[in-house]
Amino acid sequence: VKRDFAKQHNIRTIGDLNKVKDQLKPGFTLEFNDRPDGYKAVQKAYNLNLDNIRTMEPKLRYQAINKGNINLIDAYSTDAELKQYDMVVLKDDKHVFPPYQGAPLFKESFLKKHPEIKKPLNKLENKISDEDMQMMNYKVTVKNEDPYTVAKDYLKAKGLIK
Repeated sequence: VKRDFAKQHNIRTIGDLNKVKDQLKPGFTLEFNDRPDGYKAVQKAYNLNLDNIRTMEPKLRYQAINKGNINLIDAYSTDAELKQYDMVVLKDDKHVFPPYQGAPLFKESFLKKHPEIKKPLNKLENKISDEDMQMMNYKVTVKNEDPYTVAKDYLKAKGLIK
């Protein structure tokens, strides 16, 4: 939800949405709307039955919420658009969604050829928060900053490189 809507209605958690469900104009991706571990899981856990759900392509949700056509979306907590459109991620107080953590994946043959990358990559474990990733995504996708520079600046700021 947009930050001003959350503040106006004192909404911090998904459960808080029940207080304002008559005012909600949800816009979800088709996938989130249809998956048993998406809206259906939220509906069941939070007893949140929403009317007039619009389904749309992921990028269109942000345009629609910015225009006021909708006021509730499904999103990834690392989406750059959350910062761009001044939105807040509501706390999942019933833990419907598992935590998703990024991890480097390589073929074993690649690691055997380049064993020197394993140790530096392991230093990243539990270092990049959702907020950090959201900010880096924002800098790259919205501000059009160079991905290499954004990553390098982040690693320097965290003391992982010089």
